Amino acid sequence: MGRYEKLLKKWDFIINKIERNNGKVHPLMIGEKATIVEVNQKESEIGYKLPPSYKSIVLNLSKSLSFYYSFSDDTMIPRGFSEIFSGEINWDITSLQNLDSLADELVYDGEDYGKNLRGKLEFSQAGNGDVYAFDMLVEGEEKTVIYWDHEEDTVTYIADSFIDYLEKISELNCVGSEKWQIEYFLNTRGLEVSSLKAQRWKQWFDSFSETTLEDVKNGMDKLIEFTIYRKKLDYVSLQSLLNFNKGELFDTLLKYLIKFEALEDKKMICVMIGEAIGTYAMNWVEDLWEQNNESQLDPGLRSYLSIKCLSPNKGLILVTDYLEKQSNGKVNGYEALAHLSLNNSRQVIDWMERYVRFPVTSGWCQLYIESNPSWEDISRWSELEEKHQVTIIHVLDDLLKKKTCEPALQIEFTLPSKEAFVNLLNEMKIKQILRTRIQILDSLIENIDQFYSM
Repeated sequence: MGRYEKLLKKWDFIINKIERNNGKVHPLMIGEKATIVEVNQKESEIGYKLPPSYKSIVLNLSKSLSFYYSFSDDTMIPRGFSEIFSGEINWDITSLQNLDSLADELVYDGEDYGKNLRGKLEFSQAGNGDVYAFDMLVEGEEKTVIYWDHEEDTVTYIADSFIDYLEKISELNCVGSEKWQIEYFLNTRGLEVSSLKAQRWKQWFDSFSETTLEDVKNGMDKLIEFTIYRKKLDYVSLQSLLNFNKGELFDTLLKYLIKFEALEDKKMICVMIGEAIGTYAMNWVEDLWEQNNESQLDPGLRSYLSIKCLSPNKGLILVTDYLEKQSNGKVNGYEALAHLSLNNSRQVIDWMERYVRFPVTSGWCQLYIESNPSWEDISRWSELEEKHQVTIIHVLDDLLKKKTCEPALQIEFTLPSKEAFVNLLNEMKIKQILRTRIQILDSLIENIDQFYSM
């Protein structure tokens, strides 16, 4: 079997593997072979002789080829490769570009900001706009493959030639193409396919299968790790957690809380404690406040646990007292949202009435929406101070935007008659001075029917 046939067989294996495990695939698209006339024309256009391995491929395999894949959300990629989410191969002879002209455009005030692009011939781009290119200044007919980071303006050596690049990246299952996905396998000599890390990746890819809840629901550790990885706890997963002994589950979750360092991971562990353990964790949560060791657990997570695991009044009081002390009474809307967003209690609205302040950020508005307001709350706030009125204006504007995007979205509070709703908006409009607020209210009145659509 020739080199090109081996590549095609490998690419088919990769695509089939991803498809079997519910990943997203843009299929392998193979163009026609280039003619020698096309190659000569392209060389004349770009001012360079094409590297031999590239020329051979476009003449004997295809002048353009592409495919792309991404793993399914339920594929548990090993933590040592957490930045990897996709893979691709692409080239097209018509897209070859001499980057000298681009480098010339990046000269400002005598500074050559495009110096790293000079003598480079682009043959492909990564999804984020970074460039794969040949370094045409190296000696010899074959030209090395480099990666240019457009934000950092840095050049990274990738492979000795185009065929070397294709064979190595394919052996790594075409991971990438952004640098942060391939850097696990890079050293000063470019892509490394025989390192321990590369071997682990290849072994995992060959054997992986999409993980489903059915696969893990009977194993406590597997279910916890599955939930942490997915970064969501749905109803079915929660019911599976509730099947375990609560004491054993709590002890295991505490071990994971110590084991994992990333805030997002700790957040998911706390969600499992809050939803599956609840008041059983009351004493532990109270100890968190007594120890007051913020290095032990993020204060926002402690607030969430307090609301979920303590009595409603006690948890809310502890959290709001903490917010008030930390801010000397001038609570920031985003901080309030971070600590109170999961409370879902109208008591928060009563607390907000005292502490909402300008600027009325989206943090305050989102917290208001998440606190289950009634129409009576909205009506009352529309008659309070300017900061309360502005909050309601932005809350209603936010709800309108969501309804416009998702017409089936249900408004949580009971709406009054359209006439009463429009009257409230007009009454608020009379009180406004700023044009932007008046425009928002006009838009709300004009689109009032959106609130009542099913």
